[in-house]
Amino acid sequence: MLTTTNLAAQSLVDTIPVDTLKHVRVGEVLVTGKTAIRKVKEQAFNVNVIDAKQLYNSSVDINQALNRTTGVRIREDGGLGSTFNFSLNGFSGKQVKFFLDGLPMDNFGSSLTLNNLPATMAERIEIYKGVLPVSLGADALGGAVNIVTRPDANYLDASYGYGSFNTHKASVNGAFTDASNGFTVRANAFYNYSDNNYKINVQPIDLVSGQDMPAQEVERFHDNYRSIGAQVDVGITGRSYADHLLFGAVVSGNDKDIQTGVTMEQVFGARTSKSSSIIPTLKYKKSDMFLEGLDFTLYSAYNLTTNNFTDTTRLRYNWLGESVPTTTAELSRTQLKNKDNEFLTSANLAYSVNNNHAISLNYALTDFKRKSSDVENPNNPTFLLPQGLRKQTMGLAWQATYDRFTSTVFGKLFNLQAESFENVSTNTVADYVETKMDQTHFGYGAAAAYFVTPQLQAKASYEHTYRLPEATELLGDGLYVRRNANLKPEKSDNLNLGVLYTILSDGSHRLNMEGNFIFRNAKDYIRQDQQQVQPIDRQYINVGNVRTTGAEASVSYVWNNQLFASVNATYQDINDRTKFLTSENLNGTQQNPNLNYGFRLPNMPYLFGNANLGARFHPSPNNDNALNLNYGVSYVEKYYLTPNQIGRDNKDRIPRQISHDIFADYTLGGGKYVIAFECRNVANGKLYDNYLLQKPGRSFFLKLRYFIKK
Repeated sequence: MLTTTNLAAQSLVDTIPVDTLKHVRVGEVLVTGKTAIRKVKEQAFNVNVIDAKQLYNSSVDINQALNRTTGVRIREDGGLGSTFNFSLNGFSGKQVKFFLDGLPMDNFGSSLTLNNLPATMAERIEIYKGVLPVSLGADALGGAVNIVTRPDANYLDASYGYGSFNTHKASVNGAFTDASNGFTVRANAFYNYSDNNYKINVQPIDLVSGQDMPAQEVERFHDNYRSIGAQVDVGITGRSYADHLLFGAVVSGNDKDIQTGVTMEQVFGARTSKSSSIIPTLKYKKSDMFLEGLDFTLYSAYNLTTNNFTDTTRLRYNWLGESVPTTTAELSRTQLKNKDNEFLTSANLAYSVNNNHAISLNYALTDFKRKSSDVENPNNPTFLLPQGLRKQTMGLAWQATYDRFTSTVFGKLFNLQAESFENVSTNTVADYVETKMDQTHFGYGAAAAYFVTPQLQAKASYEHTYRLPEATELLGDGLYVRRNANLKPEKSDNLNLGVLYTILSDGSHRLNMEGNFIFRNAKDYIRQDQQQVQPIDRQYINVGNVRTTGAEASVSYVWNNQLFASVNATYQDINDRTKFLTSENLNGTQQNPNLNYGFRLPNMPYLFGNANLGARFHPSPNNDNALNLNYGVSYVEKYYLTPNQIGRDNKDRIPRQISHDIFADYTLGGGKYVIAFECRNVANGKLYDNYLLQKPGRSFFLKLRYFIKK
């Protein structure tokens, strides 16, 4: 029988889930074992785990599910398909890595992102905070998210939903396995569309006088979004020479209207972007290769992504949809095309020396190349200059596991080779020169966990790590982000201390609690800088030194598997510890006091949390049908967009935000049919993210789902 939706219990996904143990009765003997989710949770690392099965009946995407966990804050520029910034314990953007079955998703294109992937394609989602296992082979600074897809042998799961702002979401997931010969086919596909024509409050500009008009409510008029994608794996499973050997491909694309720049002061009426990706993949796993206890896994892919940006309309718009002629385009006339090719592979070798000790070795490689062209500017000299980077990471770990104690000690080697260019001109005539970078760094760390009692587990982990710049940070994206060829790798010392406490686990009551303390001391911290005088211009820069201290806590309660309640909260003080700012000009290098020293970094939420309450009912006597009702609320404390200590009465801030959501679903036929309904932002509160970009108000969504499993 399919597990029914339980958003209230699962929304606090970083606590121990309800189904922590599997019970199998053989004759008169009851065999008890831990689920895969419980095993991941009990690692020495600070890790949250989302049981994606609990989300299948809802319309939430993976991004929305992650946004309910402690330490995570996802800030979006708008509605469906909008650009988003993923923050984990104060680290954001590329400092947090994303994986699909252990395969890095760094440059999969804008159509294959967490806000496009349906939750029904995942078995579970692992969120590692700070310290990572070497098996992921990443150069993350603040953590990683690993999406583990469904391993079901034979099933079909299809759903379609429709909601406010003409939003459509459809997904089909399935698998077929022939038990006689191991032949396996696995497939996932999705389609998303929205007009995103929700109403916002703005001050339109009079295009004749250039003056601000009175504040009023208007409808977004150029924000359509469409994405489509499919993943297919074909091969064999369960053979003597391979646990699985799968050849596959991921194909995806999206079309996106661009309504605003970085702030809502800039509005566009015709600017667009498109992205398409073709990614052949290879997945191989073999347990007990050559000798017992030696396991080998290999993930490889070749990513071919094309990104197009178009700005050719000779008009300038305001928020009323009015326009006036311009000489070239809305911003800068372009039909820029970036062709990004990337080879990536990750290999992991693990050996169990005995029942208590194991070693593992991981190697990961990403080799990225970009070719740019623009029919509006075919002779641009920068198109002939190199744009590429190669990253290699190698990790070696030793693990000791006993009944109540587990520990890991590891070392990591990071290498970055990059080719780019920069403008060294001292006048208005561009003078481009090639730049090269070749750097090697060594990181290390340890993690340990101990069960003080069977109900109380204590954890501690530390890592000295590096994060190498990504393609977008070094090379820009041609639309909003300018290149920065001089960007340096960032490094950080990460410390995590935490406890897991199962207060009640017997009878009808289950009460779990978790708490964590985090400390991050980052140097050459990379963050996205917003140019105040140009609201459409961004660049990644090295800030200097940033120190993060914080705490997070969560509590979940379940009664008789019918009533569910949970609450979590996160506090993070992200403090600028750079005393002096260095700048270079014709007079040489100059140092000036950093006026933000000792203060929080601007435009970063520091206090937020979630609470949820749910109930499950069984209207039919045989329990084949189930009704789930859930209520959730999210809270974000107000925070400043610009340094609040400079000047008087700083009004550049995002106000306190509270959002209320209601979810309901009805399951029939033992989980075969599902009807789900949701209302987001019930109170129609004004919600904002990033540089005061307004998000959708009250919205409704209805979803139908069909599921069969052999």
